[in-house]
Amino acid sequence: MTRRPRLQLRRAGPSSRRQGGLTLVELMVALVIGLVVAAAAVAALLVARNGFTTVDATAQLRENARFAADLIQRMAVQAGFEDVAQRGFSVVPPADKPPAIQGYDNSILNAANPDASTNGSRSSGCGGFSDTSCVNGSDVLMIRFWGTSPGADPTVADGSMINCAGVGEPEGTDRATSIFHVVRSASGEPTLACTYRDTGGVWTTMPLVPGVESFQVLYGVDNVVPGVAPSGTTDSVPDRYLRASQLVVAGDAAATLANWRRVRSLRIGLLFREPTGTAQDRDATAVTYNVLGDGFSVSGDTLSQLAVPADGRLRQAMVFNIHLRNP
Repeated sequence: MTRRPRLQLRRAGPSSRRQGGLTLVELMVALVIGLVVAAAAVAALLVARNGFTTVDATAQLRENARFAADLIQRMAVQAGFEDVAQRGFSVVPPADKPPAIQGYDNSILNAANPDASTNGSRSSGCGGFSDTSCVNGSDVLMIRFWGTSPGADPTVADGSMINCAGVGEPEGTDRATSIFHVVRSASGEPTLACTYRDTGGVWTTMPLVPGVESFQVLYGVDNVVPGVAPSGTTDSVPDRYLRASQLVVAGDAAATLANWRRVRSLRIGLLFREPTGTAQDRDATAVTYNVLGDGFSVSGDTLSQLAVPADGRLRQAMVFNIHLRNP
């Protein structure tokens, strides 16, 4: 009997040798490819994060600007309001009353006696800081009005008039005073603040909007010559814009008061800023701003043109006019 030959099966594949591992060159190539992919992912994440930060900062700037403008406008149209029915005088207030609108150029508010703030006092109150968090040439704006409506009890404020804190004016026995000015906060940010008298007659300061790097005011006046006692007839239309210091007549308080009574409108300039690093292009943030708008910066108020450093902050300027309603 013949025996058939036994078949020998061979494994498929080019070789039966096992994989021995990666060479050093292969490992380095894989490592480089992984690093490139990781770097691209991190770069995309940073770009997306910076974009989100800028969008969020822009929205915050717009909200701050809207809030500040709305509050200043509402307060300004209350300027000069008198409770005629209770006070018993004509529509025009007595000559010895302080003006409904008054201001100071480049000033820090006198915290002890806000009514006594003087021009050019911005060097005090800054605590030695020389940057735009404090020494920025911001102005002081004082607004005076009666706190109650005609016919109401003059000793009780009825809430129809608000002060610069945005709450019902508590004063009902005298004209209220609300003051807008810029302070340096504990965190080092220039902040738009309001100062007013509370129910106990104590001056109270409340921060309103952080990041207000400059607050500038011009006064639309009717038939007023800078530094000169007023003369001639007037109407309700302003014919020029002047700084607060230009309404002062040296040595003549009565003439100064008369000039302030001829203020018919306000031009407000505000410069807002966000924290460092919110702008996409850091180098492009070194800019000089005409805070009051082009054509309104004057040599006598050099800081109405504010030069800011390349600090990577997102900024926004706002300018608006307010027509005053009351005498």
